[in-house]
Amino acid sequence: MADEPQHSPDDLDPRLEQALAEALTPVSPDAAARARMRGRIMQHVGQPETEIVRADSGEWRPLLPGIRIKNLRLDRDQGTQTSLWELAPGSRIPGHSHIQEEECLVLEGSISMGDETFNAGDYLYARKGVEQAEFFTATGALLLIRSELVPETSRLTRFLYGLFKS
Repeated sequence: MADEPQHSPDDLDPRLEQALAEALTPVSPDAAARARMRGRIMQHVGQPETEIVRADSGEWRPLLPGIRIKNLRLDRDQGTQTSLWELAPGSRIPGHSHIQEEECLVLEGSISMGDETFNAGDYLYARKGVEQAEFFTATGALLLIRSELVPETSRLTRFLYGLFKS
C-alpha cells in the first residue's frame, strides 16, 4: 500500500474552503472597535523583545519589618508580577490566600512553613485559592516570587502590620 497523506481532523477540503471564503461578506469594525484594536497594538510597538533588570538597578522597598521587595516585572494584563523578596533573619510572611497561582524559588538561605524547611534551589507552587501558612526564616533568605500583583506597598504594609498586631 502506498502511503496516503495524513490529514488532520481540522483539515477542510480545499473546495469547501474556497466556497466558504467566497460566501463571506467583509465587515468593517466601527470607529470605537478600530480605536481599541489600534490601542492594543500600539502598546506593544517599540517595546524591547528582552527586558533586563541589572542586579544594581531597581528599587528595594520595605514591605514589613525585615522584608524588602524589588519588582522585576509587572504584567498588568495578566495581573501578575515577578519580584525579589529579601528576608532578614527572624522575619515572617503572614499566612495568606492566593487569588492567582504563585511560584516561589528560594535563591539564598532558607524559609520554613510549619515543619517544612525550604533551602536554596527549592521551588514552591501554590495554586489559585490556596490558603498558605505563615513563612519564617531563621537564617534570612532571598526569594524570587511570581505572584498576583502586590498592592501598593504602603497599603499592603498597613494591612499586613494589622495581621501581626492581632
